[in-house]
Amino acid sequence: MLEIPFNVDHKNIAISVSGGADSALITYLLCNKITDTTVHIINNIRCWKTKPWQENDFKKVTSWLFNRFPNITFKIHTNFVPPELEWADKGRTIIDEYGKLVSGDTLELRAFAEYVCLKNNVDAYYNGVTRNPKNVDFVGMPTRDIDPSQDNKHLEKMIHMGIEAYHPFRFIDKSEIYKCYVELGITELFDLTRSCEGEFTDITYKNYVPGQYVPTCNACFWCKERSWAIEKSK
Repeated sequence: MLEIPFNVDHKNIAISVSGGADSALITYLLCNKITDTTVHIINNIRCWKTKPWQENDFKKVTSWLFNRFPNITFKIHTNFVPPELEWADKGRTIIDEYGKLVSGDTLELRAFAEYVCLKNNVDAYYNGVTRNPKNVDFVGMPTRDIDPSQDNKHLEKMIHMGIEAYHPFRFIDKSEIYKCYVELGITELFDLTRSCEGEFTDITYKNYVPGQYVPTCNACFWCKERSWAIEKSK
């Protein structure tokens, strides 16, 4: 079973939640530990013209979590990322305040998380990013091909903006995430999440109706990773 670090003295925590399996699980695990803490949900509306269903996927996941934990105070903070700033559109073109060359969406996500944390006196921030699968024939994000070492343990826990920032899944692949869903008996939550990053020309922001069926492409990295995780965990 995956363990998530949590300080019971913390009164405000923030979690980046996309509607995907990783962020949904980290939120669930944290909520199981909480008795008197406000949970700030950070969400980013992305690719709204080509993948308008993503906003509804987020709502389905958070609705399930809110119903599961009715005694927890949740506050949603929503940001909008213009499609023109997405990595796939422009690549890394901006130098951020830390001197790193980043894509526009990376800058938006990090800066908005900082804003929410500082404005709401957040004690700790959590992100569910995982490692790419090893030894597979499909290619993930290069920045996630990292194994733990003595020099990079800070990637799991660091002090950022004067608060604790956790990435507890940093060296864990998706098969461990799915296995945890099974062990906890919450595969219904997993089934509400979406991984596919494919686009469908017949479904756009002009005709999409929230709740309608949206297929998966079964060709993008995220689809392949999800299928691999389910199969590997058997």
